[in-house]
Amino acid sequence: ASNDERTAALQDFLHTYNHHRCHTALGGQPPITRVNNPAGQYS
Repeated sequence: ASNDERTAALQDFLHTYNHHRCHTALGGQPPITRVNNPAGQYS
């Protein structure tokens, strides 16, 4: 109903989509498995 609620819902959706949902194009893995340097892991 509000922009804050939409923003919170989008953040939850993106987390689920990128970290938990299996993608057939990635061999059943979530997209996060393709990230080489996740935030805070730079070397």
